[in-house]
Amino acid sequence: MRRTPQARDLAPRKRPSQARSQATFDALVDACTGLLPRLGYAGTTTNHVAERAGVSIASLYEYFPGKDAIVAQVAERLVDRVLRRLGQQAPRVLAAPEDDALRVWLELIHETAVRERALFAVFTYEVPYTNGIEAIRTVSSRLLDFSQEVRRRAGGLVRQEISPATMRLIVNLTSSTILQLVLDPPADVTKDELLDELALRIAAWIR
Repeated sequence: MRRTPQARDLAPRKRPSQARSQATFDALVDACTGLLPRLGYAGTTTNHVAERAGVSIASLYEYFPGKDAIVAQVAERLVDRVLRRLGQQAPRVLAAPEDDALRVWLELIHETAVRERALFAVFTYEVPYTNGIEAIRTVSSRLLDFSQEVRRRAGGLVRQEISPATMRLIVNLTSSTILQLVLDPPADVTKDELLDELALRIAAWIR
């Protein structure tokens, strides 16, 4: 069994404090982001990351104790990117006709997951400590907070007395269903059929 890295292994050695050091830090994370889908987790090394980022290996180790800390940063930025896009597109959902809004929302989540499919696959199937990364551990709570905010903004589209337990079930059902649909689409049902059915199920809980 492979050892799960300790928390200290997943944290940067230091955070950049100046624009130049921030650029180096970002270049390393961006390089790892591009390499993971192409080389896989096991095939990506710190030498690969440094070379792609255009920095020395010494510079890499100035900011990170090893590959896993860079991978954790990739995960953090992935989660931030997904939530930012959903937030930017939320007005589109709220502007949709009442009968279509939920389905539009699910389609948006699916589109966002498709955009990040390659990285989702790496973190789902390859990284041995995905659940040990703080950004991944807290994503459900962040999605729940985000969904609660969308619910408040939806006004009369959604009843306001939905329990936290129901909201968490909706978030978990939605995220797990769409992730599976993106990474391992079923052969016996289409994407639209599955999202239509998911919308009906969720609508029965929230309206």
